[in-house]
Amino acid sequence: MTRPQHQAHEFMQQIEQHGGKALSFPSIEIQQIDLDSSLASVLTNINSYDMLIFISANAVNHCVSLLQKLKISPQEITAKVAVIGKATGTAATAAGFVVSIQSDSGFNSDALLALPVLQGEQLRAKRILIVRGLGGLEQLTDTLTERGAEVSIAQVYVRKIPGHDVQLKRQQLSQNWTELGISDITVTSNESLQNLYEMLEVPGRNEMLNTHLIVPSQRCAQLAKQLGFQKFSVAHSANNLHMLEAINNKI
Repeated sequence: MTRPQHQAHEFMQQIEQHGGKALSFPSIEIQQIDLDSSLASVLTNINSYDMLIFISANAVNHCVSLLQKLKISPQEITAKVAVIGKATGTAATAAGFVVSIQSDSGFNSDALLALPVLQGEQLRAKRILIVRGLGGLEQLTDTLTERGAEVSIAQVYVRKIPGHDVQLKRQQLSQNWTELGISDITVTSNESLQNLYEMLEVPGRNEMLNTHLIVPSQRCAQLAKQLGFQKFSVAHSANNLHMLEAINNKI
């Protein structure tokens, strides 16, 4: 599994509870963005927005940390709060936000955008702040703008290839992939998949491309095909439960 180190423990436990053996190899590292004057200005004026949209649990957690530096509590925020995915909703609620907009039938931007509250007439002239990582997808921003909303972005974290902490495991996977008996790989984003590919060297990389890969979306499946993966399945989402179902079912 390739989740960031701080997010891997629960999923590893779930795999092992179902009789599997989990090997953590973080292919992405989450780092909070520095609170510069521009970001501080956006967050200081957070109550000037009609709606906040959190893209991920990382977006919630790093936003809360930055708000704390500005001595702003989630309980003080008056904007409606929307989230993408159950994990994001759980993180937002735990942080003290009142989540009022969330899809029950999907876990991506499309599902959120399909909700009646985010249709054109209701969005006209509304000010929306999307809280996300650096370099996130523009689909949500573009669609909400097309529907008449005034959209701003707060980029609160950056994703990087992990450094020296995973160097030894990187060498082990590159040289001993077959001996480790890896039957499935799970990735939760295009970036984690791309990083995984770049982090491994031959012969491990070649052996990895012939190992069953589980991805969270068709977009990620397309990248897997481009990189040369021979066997891959698309889980319902990046949620732990859906990834586990994909491992068990080999969708």
